Amino acid sequence: MKRTPLFTGTLIAFALLLGACGQKARYIETGGTESVVSVGEVDIQDIQVAASGMLESLLETGILKRAPHEPARLVLDRVVNDTSSRFDVGELLYRMREQLVNSGQAEVITTWGDNPESKEAQGIAKREAFLNGTTGQASAEPDFTLTGKVTQIKRSAGNVRQTTYTFRLTLTNVNTGREAWTKTVDMTKQGTKSGVGF
Repeated sequence: MKRTPLFTGTLIAFALLLGACGQKARYIETGGTESVVSVGEVDIQDIQVAASGMLESLLETGILKRAPHEPARLVLDRVVNDTSSRFDVGELLYRMREQLVNSGQAEVITTWGDNPESKEAQGIAKREAFLNGTTGQASAEPDFTLTGKVTQIKRSAGNVRQTTYTFRLTLTNVNTGREAWTKTVDMTKQGTKSGVGF
């Protein structure tokens, strides 16, 4: 059989198409060793490690158990993402919040604070106050507010890139206005390009 240029071109295109299909989608452990690691982006494993380290530090202090109320009343306030990586800082707080609330050491007051859930709860509280003819003053006064910031430092040497993400959280006693706890967790990643695994 004589192969025409059209036939040969079709075979090559088909082979390239098969090769481009790549790896079949599958489930992996979230944040595990098979997760994609991006030098220039915050990945899920960065958030998991930062949240875990901060939560462990906060619980070790026992500060929540010494709050005026039991469980401690906590406001999750503003956490600023001051990095070039676009990610939801709420992911960090939600992971900590879940364990704090479920442990019974804290309850989150959603009618205070500067995050989307709080804004929605504040709107509902104001509406209820208007309908009931009250001032709308929140009945649950908080013991602490949790604020923070995520920053980055980028460096390179030759074709090697390095990024350090710094996660900072501060717990403030609203009755005294003093810092009751603070924690910094650094995550440094280095490579020539994004890859898989730690």
